[in-house]
Amino acid sequence: MTNYIKIITTFILFIPMISFANVFDTGVRVTINSAELGEKRELQILLPENYQANLIATYPVIYLLDGDYNFHGVSGLLDLMANKGQLIPDVILVGLADKGTETYRKYMTPNESTSPIKANKGAAEAFLAFINNEVQPYIKKRYRVAAHSTLVGHSIGGLFVLNTLLEVPDSFNNYVAISPSVWVSDSAIIKKAQEKLGKNKHQKVSLYLALGDETRMGQYAFINQLDVKPRKDIDWSFKHYPSENHHSVSLIALRDSLKTIFQGWYLPEKTLESYESEAILKHYESIQKALGIKQPIPASVVHIMIRQHYRQKKVDDLPEFIANAIARSPESKQILIAKQASFAGHYDSPKSALLLLKSVEFEFSSSIEHMKAIAATYEQSNDKAAALRYYKKALKLAKDQNTNQWQLNIIQAKLL
Repeated sequence: MTNYIKIITTFILFIPMISFANVFDTGVRVTINSAELGEKRELQILLPENYQANLIATYPVIYLLDGDYNFHGVSGLLDLMANKGQLIPDVILVGLADKGTETYRKYMTPNESTSPIKANKGAAEAFLAFINNEVQPYIKKRYRVAAHSTLVGHSIGGLFVLNTLLEVPDSFNNYVAISPSVWVSDSAIIKKAQEKLGKNKHQKVSLYLALGDETRMGQYAFINQLDVKPRKDIDWSFKHYPSENHHSVSLIALRDSLKTIFQGWYLPEKTLESYESEAILKHYESIQKALGIKQPIPASVVHIMIRQHYRQKKVDDLPEFIANAIARSPESKQILIAKQASFAGHYDSPKSALLLLKSVEFEFSSSIEHMKAIAATYEQSNDKAAALRYYKKALKLAKDQNTNQWQLNIIQAKLL
């Protein structure tokens, strides 16, 4: 017995201390007293990781139906696509929570139809009023949102997306309907499409349709209506994923849709190297204007623009280019200065890099990346005390901003 207790005690002593904080940021959950629905409703809101570091940036919003069911998968996808991969701009994700399966189905079903299984009368009109009159104003009032929004729905939620497009097309800029349940109420949405398509005048919108290996969703009948009544104000596309099922198609279809919605935000390195820096700058001015957003130019792109000056032996022109780029894209100032400093530290000296970084330290005192850049430059200068001081500042910001665990790991490793 004594040996058994010793073994157990030893095992407990060597169990790693697991922290569940910052493992995965799920944002904040808020409750709205909805007058449109006559009940309390919840939203799950996730801001971009760098939201607090750049106070002049604005963000597109993705409104996600069946938010509790889909939130974790979509937020992880966005972390990879936007925050890490920079394939798309950073976005704000708003998950619309349901209140149980039957209530959700009722609110996703058009009013003239009955919801599946229980055959409750549809109430999509009320739920759309909730989104347009209460949720969107709530988000616009509290966050730095751009005039660019996307509605995403899967299955019965996809039916709601199609119904919204037909009823109030100006509600969103983009509509993503993944395996929509067109079959509901004997495909009543087809009759509505016959009546509504071509009747409503509205801003140009985009519709992205996707389907897995299902054979009875009825989606081709809706596509036929889009073909029969082509509209210049609806830019639509359809993609079939025969190797994905009804559930697995959701994320891959959303990924492809978002890459198309934000096409041009990511440019491959080979493409960038064929452009002059001025042409790249004009490209991002144009795409930001088209999307109605203000965000920093991707870090990898800034790196290439500055590298071009060194490779083409135009380093003397770099200060003027940086000043011009900041004037035209103020939200890119931090990354422009940081990358300029990085090259200066490599080709000139850590001292010249520090002068650049410290000149805007106060302005970017809430930027984890800027504090890390200063710390790394002090490391390069062999000033360990100063490097430690700035890594501590970066760690405090990371904790205050509830950043993801990988960011904490990087900084804590430096402190160790």
